[in-house]
Amino acid sequence: MMTAEQMIAALGGTVEVAKAIQAPPSTVSSWKTAGKIPRWRMAEIERLAKDKGVSLAAQAAP
Repeated sequence: MMTAEQMIAALGGTVEVAKAIQAPPSTVSSWKTAGKIPRWRMAEIERLAKDKGVSLAAQAAP
């Protein structure tokens, strides 16, 4: 699975994710700093990824 920072970037960035889950951008930014997204928020993140057609699986290096 991607890191929190990679997931947020793939989903459009801090502000985009914050708007989608109705949270302050500072909350999403703190996830990047901590390196993890709270487990109770992952369902929202996975739903957002599905809606955007984004895979959260780790990308293999070329």
